[in-house]
Amino acid sequence: MVTRRIAIVGGGIGGLTLAAALAQASGRGDGAGRFEVVVHEAQPERASLGSPLGLWPDALRALERIGARGAVEAAGFRPGGGALRDLPGRARVSAGGVDLLMVPRPALLAALTSALTYAVRDAMPGGVRMLHEEVLAPDRLDADLVIGADGVRSRVRGLVHPAAAQRRETPYVALRGSCGTVPEEAVGEYWGPGVLFGLVPVGQERGYWFTSHRSDLRPEPLDVAAVLAQARERFRGAAPIIGQVLRDAGVGTATTATRIWVTPPMPRYVRGRYAVIGDAAHAMTPNLGRGACAAIVDAVTLADAIRAGRPRAWQMRRLPITQTERVASSVLMRVALRERWGGAGQRPRAGG
Repeated sequence: MVTRRIAIVGGGIGGLTLAAALAQASGRGDGAGRFEVVVHEAQPERASLGSPLGLWPDALRALERIGARGAVEAAGFRPGGGALRDLPGRARVSAGGVDLLMVPRPALLAALTSALTYAVRDAMPGGVRMLHEEVLAPDRLDADLVIGADGVRSRVRGLVHPAAAQRRETPYVALRGSCGTVPEEAVGEYWGPGVLFGLVPVGQERGYWFTSHRSDLRPEPLDVAAVLAQARERFRGAAPIIGQVLRDAGVGTATTATRIWVTPPMPRYVRGRYAVIGDAAHAMTPNLGRGACAAIVDAVTLADAIRAGRPRAWQMRRLPITQTERVASSVLMRVALRERWGGAGQRPRAGG
């Protein structure tokens, strides 16, 4: 029976999902061969960090394939609805009945780790090893396949498509944080001239909020206090709940500030013994809430393709979908953050 050695660079959402799916494939004993998988993760401590993530039905179906869906749904919360609002808070488009599950990133990673543990236990000899190390030269890894699940800063991406080796900066920054109970009538996104604010419940008594606006603040890591001050000024006079959330946010809390980076266009995800998934292949602005979902679906479907010996066929299916999502997210970001709005979308007066 043939054993294929697979190196996964990155032990985040995509990397853990792929490792679990490959371990399951090794345990089927159906003559397709087995895999020796090594996951290289540079910062394992980051598993306890991160904001809630939205998972759509396709991602949940993929998680069911690896036995992680139950744990993820148990840790998640379904907001159930919301609306697109103008800055004063008036609902313009209803989004009732949205089938979205909000899951804390640490809980998602814990569920994936658990699924991987069970898959390895049931797999044929070979299994999965986790190495806590940074991979500076993925071309030197001793493996039949090297999969880049190493995010927007991917070092594997340049081996797949050299012209896209460097991540691409956007003019946008994002603030993210947690808050208390979110009133049902406040759930949704608020769009105004050059600003975006979102508010969603992630539990009966917990909420998650995020903002985005254009900013030339530097260097990275961004100063949270400076980005908050900028946001408070940009949202001056907006809906009262926005002002309250931004006033309550502060340095030393769970509030984070980041520049938004994306992956350049990719004409391929597979080249020779190299492949990329998730943000390494198609990091996008967060407007469609597809980042984590796309990484999970990439991983499970790529495991199927590797097992069948057809990774290029996987590329032909996934590339058009994910590159379209990447472009659509960027377009939606530009629409949401356009500087001039007419009618009800105009910037509210201070105190309005």
